[in-house]
This record gives sequence, structure tokens and C-alpha cells, in this order.
Amino acid sequence: MFIPFGKIFSLFRGAGDAFKFGWDILNASTSFNRYYSDKEKLAIVLSNPAVLKVFSLQCDMFSRGRVCVKDENGEEIENDPFLTLIKKPNPFYSQSQFLWDYMFWQMMGTAYCYVDSKVVDKKGNKMYFLEPHKIEWPQSLDKKKDKLIFSDGEFNEIMKTSITYRYEDGSYFIFSYDRLVSSFDLTNGIGNFFKGPSRLDALYKIVSNSEASLDSKNINVRYAGKFLVGSTTESGTTVKQGLSPDEKDDIISKMESKDKNVFPLRSMVQIRRFVEDMGSLKLDESYLHDYFLVGNMFNIPRDVLEAFSSSTYENQQKARAVHVDYTLEPKGNEWMDKFEEHFGYPAEGKNIVISWDHLSLMQVFEKDKAETKKIKIDSLVSLLGLRVPIKEINEFLGTEFTIEEPKQQTDVQGNGSGEQAAAGQDQEAGSGEEGDAGGQNNS
Repeated sequence: MFIPFGKIFSLFRGAGDAFKFGWDILNASTSFNRYYSDKEKLAIVLSNPAVLKVFSLQCDMFSRGRVCVKDENGEEIENDPFLTLIKKPNPFYSQSQFLWDYMFWQMMGTAYCYVDSKVVDKKGNKMYFLEPHKIEWPQSLDKKKDKLIFSDGEFNEIMKTSITYRYEDGSYFIFSYDRLVSSFDLTNGIGNFFKGPSRLDALYKIVSNSEASLDSKNINVRYAGKFLVGSTTESGTTVKQGLSPDEKDDIISKMESKDKNVFPLRSMVQIRRFVEDMGSLKLDESYLHDYFLVGNMFNIPRDVLEAFSSSTYENQQKARAVHVDYTLEPKGNEWMDKFEEHFGYPAEGKNIVISWDHLSLMQVFEKDKAETKKIKIDSLVSLLGLRVPIKEINEFLGTEFTIEEPKQQTDVQGNGSGEQAAAGQDQEAGSGEEGDAGGQNNS
């Protein structure tokens, strides 16, 4: 009997051939050195169309992000060394591919980024993403995976623990744990501080259904061109003797056919297809539903997935923008915060951020932003006309408006110019004091 993902199920089979999958989930602990677990999940993603489509869609959108470094005042630093490093993190990657790989491994559960040096501008510094199933965790970390650490010395000891990364040919690379910049999809606080759980664990039934739907369609398509042939003679009736060769030849000659496509029979036969109506099985609909469930698990909106009849183009763009705002940008900036900590940027007053504001799809919110600003400016003008102090206005509107006092000039011409400039500033601020300024000029 064929069991979908039989190798996966065998991992959770314990003594007495009983499944222990539910026990692991209830205890919410992630085990180390489960070679087949991580590798099997990778095989699922790369072999199942629904899962791979969701992964590639999410990664494609994330890879279009723009990374920048800002100073304490929020101004961009154009020539920061981190931008140079992430632009070409290693000889094989571009920045776009590096961002793509981050989201891929993060969706798998945990993204392990190896950084060769904590000195960001060190010559030859490289960054690589590691495949989780090739990482061999030492027993010392396995024992401390759920231990609470209160000592700086003990924490530093963990960070200096040696990790082995084994290549396919059996050779290996050893490095200390503090070289890893780890990012977790869900959390690292459920039984293991060094590795997070994967959403794929909750999708194995849906993925199995998707596989079964594809297999069923394949089988039905192959049998759609085949037929069942049976006699119409009822059970218990006398079977008539077959036709003689002369009778067959006579029938064929009367059909005026020289081909051997005529088969003379004494009794009527019934011919039916193996698959009468494949559309009634709704296999495509079942597959699309599974695809939607997988995407929904990763917080991708329906209009972004385009699994079913989509809405208008504007609504699709809004859905993509909302997806960036609520899903991609928070995860991306959390990852950038890890790089800040790794390279010591907080001490320098630097902030690494990633955004998608440069994309056209993010412009769908500009109209709403402009309307919000207009409402605040109109409110500012009205409140200033009522002589409400600017400090109270800012507290009420949540703004940081300021009003510059006009400079006093000694000469009449300078005084007039200064007052006119002040009147212009008040007009821009919406204070409504143009009449007062004009009265002072006339006097």
C-alpha cells in the first residue's frame, strides 16, 4: 500500500508501531540531529506544486526589498560598509538572491546565516545561508536548549561553542556559534532556543491531500481514453452461438469497409469509459483549495495568491501592499535588527532597515496618506484661528508642528520685510494671522 510521505511518518513511529507525532507536538520540542526531518521538509517544498508556489511567491516579493542604513536623525548613510557587504555577500550571491534565500529558509522554520567576521568592513568578509540538515549540533548545546541562562559567563560559553557543518562529500567546516545570525519564523521559545518549529509540521495533512489530488487526476487522465466492453445479455439467459466466418464476411462486405475496424457480433455489447465525468470529481478545485490553505498558513492574502477568481487590479495591489506592511516588513526588520546587534551598530547610532516603499504597489496608500495630512493641516489652521497653543495642538493631533517667531529689524524697510516674511510663514503654517501682519505694516 502506498503511504504518502511514508518516510516522514516513519520518523514519528515509536515502539509497538504506534505514532508519537502528537506527543512531540504537545510537548512542542524540536529535536536535534534529525537529518531526515529537515531534509524531508526540503524535499516536500521542492516537489509539491502548491507549497513551492507559496514559497516562491513569498520569496519573490521579499527579494524586492531595499536595504538602507540610517543615522540617529533618520538620514540615510549612502556609503555604509554593511550596504557594500550585503550587495555582494559572497561570490555566488547577489543582494536579491541573498534576500530570497533568507525568506525561503525562514519559512522552513529557521534561517541560519553564517557571517565570517563581526567587523563589517573587514576585507574578505562573507555571509552564507546554511542548510539546517547539514548542521551537527553538539550535545552540550542539546542539553542547554531549554535551560534558562542568567550568567554572562555561561552565555559567552554558549556563544563560543563549536558547531560542525558537514558537506555532502563528508568533509566538514567548524565554526563558533557566535558566527550565526539566526532568524526564526515562529519562535525559539518553545523548548529550543537554538532552533524554531516549522509551519510545515501543521501542513502535512494538507500537503498529503494535495499530493493525493494530483495523483488522482493523473490516474483519471490516463484511464480517460480507455473503455470497458461487456455483454448486454442478462444473467441466466442462453448464450447464442457465435457467427460463422461466412456470416462475418457477409456483414463486413455489406458495411462496404475493407478495414478491420468492423467486428460482427451476434449480440449487442455495452461499451463504457473508465472515467465518465472527470469534472464531477472537482480535483482542480480541491488542489486550489489546498494551495489557498498553505498560503493562508503563511499569512498571504487571498488576492495575492490568486487561487480563485480575483478581484480588481487595485484590490490586488492593495492586498500586496498590506501583505508587505503586515508580514514581510516586520520579519525583514527583525532580521536587520539581528545584523545591527552582530556588527555593533546600536553603539554607533546606526539603524539598518528594509522597506518596499520604492515599489509601485506601495503607492496605493499615498492617496490615503495625502488625505490624512490634509485633515491635520486643516485642523491646525482651525485651532490656530481659535488661539489654541501650538503645544496643545500637537498633543491633540499627534504632530510636531512648530511656528517660527519673526525676527525684529531696526530699519523700517527691514522691519517691513521681516513682518512680511513672518506673515508668509504664518500663512504657510495656517495661523490665519495675515490680517494682523498687514495691519502692523500699514501702521
